[in-house]
Amino acid sequence: MERVQLRTVLRYLIAMAISGLSLGLVSMVEADVGYVPLLLLPAVALVERYAGPGPAILTTTICTLGSLAFINLHPVVHERIHNVTQLGLFPAVACSVLYLMEARRKQKRMVYEHVLELSTLLESMPEAVFVFDHHGRVVNANLPAENLCGCERGGLKGRFFTEIATQLDVQREERPVAPAEMAVARALRGEGVPSESRTLSSPNHAEPLNIVLSANPMRREDGRVIGAILVLRDLTEITQLQRRVADTERHLAIGQMASGIAHDFNNVLNTITQAVALLEMEVERSANERRAYLDMIDRAARAGAEIIKRVREYIRGGTGELGPVEVDKLAAQAIDLTEPMWRKSRAIRVVADLQPVARICANGPDLQRVFANLIINAIQAMPDGGTLTIESEAREGSVLVRIRDTGIGIAPELHKKIFLPYYTTKPHGTGLGLSTAQRTVLAQGGNLTFISEPGKGTTFTITFPAMMASAQEKAA
Repeated sequence: MERVQLRTVLRYLIAMAISGLSLGLVSMVEADVGYVPLLLLPAVALVERYAGPGPAILTTTICTLGSLAFINLHPVVHERIHNVTQLGLFPAVACSVLYLMEARRKQKRMVYEHVLELSTLLESMPEAVFVFDHHGRVVNANLPAENLCGCERGGLKGRFFTEIATQLDVQREERPVAPAEMAVARALRGEGVPSESRTLSSPNHAEPLNIVLSANPMRREDGRVIGAILVLRDLTEITQLQRRVADTERHLAIGQMASGIAHDFNNVLNTITQAVALLEMEVERSANERRAYLDMIDRAARAGAEIIKRVREYIRGGTGELGPVEVDKLAAQAIDLTEPMWRKSRAIRVVADLQPVARICANGPDLQRVFANLIINAIQAMPDGGTLTIESEAREGSVLVRIRDTGIGIAPELHKKIFLPYYTTKPHGTGLGLSTAQRTVLAQGGNLTFISEPGKGTTFTITFPAMMASAQEKAA
């Protein structure tokens, strides 16, 4: 800001200096040829061209006041000499005016070419782009922006950004955005908005759209904000694709557990079949004596229903709603769900040290799926066997769950990549397991970290803030 003010002051000082030089030149020739105001015109034009209209007005004022002094002290000179001098200066002044007119014409052509380049660039972009003036009105938009709003460009121009946001029902985290917090308003205040997620409803789309927007201020050379540009990128298809791939990831995990689940379910059916056979053989026994077999059938049926319930919850995932959950119980359920995978490998030993801890605010099914995915990854990281440890711990207002294996570990150069979407080292992996797990944990207010050493194993730690005692009592 100080630099801009210094530059402005410098322009006015230059205007005053040029005005003084022009008046000095006029005073030098006035004694011989009289007062010639044409000599002052190039000074005004020069200042306007290179310093702007403000300094040019100052130059005009100074030259006018100086001319009044010359007129009062005007010496008597030969009229013919005076007229010839003015005529001789006319071509120089005319050339100056022509030069300035041509410079202004070139400037207009450059502006037109820049506008044309900008329009071509906007039309070539697949994202919806809006250009706003410093009042927040639309001055330009491209074809994707027209399609997004469901109206032609002429209907968009002149509309305030708040009107467009209301029409599209723009929301952040399922809540309307206050006008002062909208990206365009922040950009007009000089703030850059790099990438923020929004949902909106477009007249040309039946379902809400998931978008990422960016907004940046447009500035003059002096730093003053003269407008803002808003870019909206539709990520709906990508989001849907990620969900489908994530579903595939879950189904792959279910496929890996299918043989063990089938074995458990067969045990349930065998129990029921044998109990029914015994009941048929002992029809003459009393109801109290047959009650034991009926209880056996009931327990087996409940166990089978629990198996199916856990599998369905794993495939379907959570609703997204947060509530109080007990992570030690969720981790125990994840161990039970993945039991078929580690039980069939006698070389893998599972150690569960799940201490009762405070409840946390999270989505139970989603968090259970995270635990199951991390356990599956740990099992796959120990092809030759090892120890899998799952433990829970309370520490300084937080709840921690660690999933530790003694497998092959992760190379240091891969540490920055394992949470990237679609990055995988498995021959048939999708690369979304860990990225989805991290995104799920972060979205629920937790954190997912890891430490690993090649040849010694990996430890993943899920950390959540514990619910306060008052909140737990209220939730209960």
